[in-house]
Amino acid sequence: MGDSMEFSNIFEEAMGALYPGRLKFSDSSVVFKNEKTGKLSTINTSDLVNINWQRLGNKPGIKLTLNDGSKFRFGGFRDSDLDQIQKYSNKHWSTDVDQNELQLKGWNHGNCQVKGKSIEFSLDERPVFDIPLSNVSNCVANKNEATVEFHQNDDAHTTLIEMRFHMPVDPDDEDADPVEEFRKAVMALAGVESESGQPIASLSQILCMTPRGRYDIKVYPNHLSLHGKTYDYKIPMRTIMRLFLVPHKDGRHMYFVIHLNPPIRQGQTRYGYLVLEFTKEEEIELALGLTDDQMKEYDGKLDKEMSGPVFEVISKIFRVLVNMKITVPGSFIGHSGTPAVQCAHRQASGFLYPLEKGFLYIHKPPMYVRFEEIGSVHFARSDVSTRSFDFEIEMKSGQTLIFNSVEKEEYSKLYDYVQNKHLRIRNAKKVESYAEDAFAGSDDEIDPYKATVKAEGRERNHQGDSESDSEDDDYDLDEDLKNRKKQRESSEGSGSEPDEEYDSDANSSDENDSGSGEEDDEEEKPKKKKKEKKERTKKDKEGGGGGKRKSKKAKDPNAPKRASTAYMLWFNENRSSIKKDGDAVADTAKRAGEMWKKMSDDDKKPYEAKAKTDKERYEREMKAYKESGGAEEFKKQSSSQEVKKKKEPKKSVGPSPSKAKSKEFVSDSSESNNSDDDKPLRPKEKAKKASSESSSEASGSGSDSD
Repeated sequence: MGDSMEFSNIFEEAMGALYPGRLKFSDSSVVFKNEKTGKLSTINTSDLVNINWQRLGNKPGIKLTLNDGSKFRFGGFRDSDLDQIQKYSNKHWSTDVDQNELQLKGWNHGNCQVKGKSIEFSLDERPVFDIPLSNVSNCVANKNEATVEFHQNDDAHTTLIEMRFHMPVDPDDEDADPVEEFRKAVMALAGVESESGQPIASLSQILCMTPRGRYDIKVYPNHLSLHGKTYDYKIPMRTIMRLFLVPHKDGRHMYFVIHLNPPIRQGQTRYGYLVLEFTKEEEIELALGLTDDQMKEYDGKLDKEMSGPVFEVISKIFRVLVNMKITVPGSFIGHSGTPAVQCAHRQASGFLYPLEKGFLYIHKPPMYVRFEEIGSVHFARSDVSTRSFDFEIEMKSGQTLIFNSVEKEEYSKLYDYVQNKHLRIRNAKKVESYAEDAFAGSDDEIDPYKATVKAEGRERNHQGDSESDSEDDDYDLDEDLKNRKKQRESSEGSGSEPDEEYDSDANSSDENDSGSGEEDDEEEKPKKKKKEKKERTKKDKEGGGGGKRKSKKAKDPNAPKRASTAYMLWFNENRSSIKKDGDAVADTAKRAGEMWKKMSDDDKKPYEAKAKTDKERYEREMKAYKESGGAEEFKKQSSSQEVKKKKEPKKSVGPSPSKAKSKEFVSDSSESNNSDDDKPLRPKEKAKKASSESSSEASGSGSDSD
């Protein structure tokens, strides 16, 4: 046998709840690691007084009793483990393991005594049960009865609220009051101070971020008392699991975080973390309410008079009273120069603190994620063109935590931190630098439509510059009218007419050819359109391409609801857990399909049974609906409406296509000349008129020579 012994799948009993974990024996200590909270409970073997082997939660277990009266219970062992523990205890701890056979007959009478830090109830000198006094919240004495009240633990499936002990008065000793003596013994050893007692420290109007509000905090040796305007809380010191002290990103505030298990309640809301906020400049002078004997118990770690910044004084008091180290930021420094990374979780802004053994998030809701609980991490939406990214943490339990809107400057630092902690990265790709953002630092809202229009305008200007090297001249109306008049005067004796703007063959054809060509073209266009229209109509009738789509079949509103498949029943029931933040409909459907394929037949059976029942319901209701004649009546109504639509003539909208005239059509060249006299010409017309002018001058000079 080695120097240490380790047991897995062991649970510890605390306030009625069984917390799973691992138990390790060594020469100097017994260590239990809670799998749920990650807290280590260490018991020095030098303090061991007795080890009992007894039943715990219907399984073999051990009870360790210390010299101060406190007891620890661990269960989940096997019967064969007794011999190993017995040998190890004799060899390394020099202590025997006693076997306790508990009295399980359920008698309600016996002997009740307060021993050490427990209430022990026995019958015929055999133990029936014992209750740790640390679980007791109050003890009330009545005439012949004592009522013991207990702290509540939400993690326990069955909670013990109170227990009553009937203690008859001894007729031989009328002066003795056993109920009052029992109450005093319980209150003295349970560490329950009344509110009228003197607290160690009193802090007024402390800002609490979670639960929100300002509270007067009174610190007692064994519990905290919070008094607010609406709610009051009483928190035992032993429920404090961890303490954190982290700076705000602005550098002017500090957060002091207290992790509680079990959490406190406010209605149906549970708060597992107390988040206190302090300013660095705020100072306090505090006189502790401790006697000289109490000061000696803390080995001089506390002073009678304490002064300094509030967060430092509070941290020191809790550090000593709880006997627990305070977790502070490690080596990680973000882009802002602080260990805080600004982000958002569930649409609520907060700060993420990468610590040495986990991630702390403040706030809404505050949480501490240990590395050993993390399966993998993922840097989502981390493309170089984005201004932020999402940091996703996938837990081993299957839960996914998404911290979005993380600044892009934090990417490299957070990536290096995760890599150094040897966490598995799902997309192991580091982005060294981000592309420069043209809109970075701008407070103006980006208008994508405006940016697109500007880009198209620049492109058109560039194309115009490449097509023509010269710029258009400004239009001169007087000059244009003079040129037209000169052109008409010069063309009176030439026998020629100006070319039509849209006649490309005007220069190569004579007068008669150009006129007849235009008329033929204009007559040919309507005929061609009519012919194409007839061909399309013929194809539609024959069922060829280009026909109308078939009309959608009308749905009967009175028909029974169709049956759902097993997959749809499962998907509708689990949609909220399948969908992730930022998912589109297609993403959720794809993920659901993959999960449905991976499910076993046994998991699908309940939904297949529901689908079968729903199908039988549909067939039964459809049969009754058809027998009532509802389906035939709906079919007749649908057919009559279709016939009515076919008989209704189509209404013509707008003028007839045959009456419409083309903008390019010119009926008479003389009318065109008359109508163009007072109208400015376009650049293309300028070129045509210039060529016409040169030709008319040539013909005019020839007539003069004749």
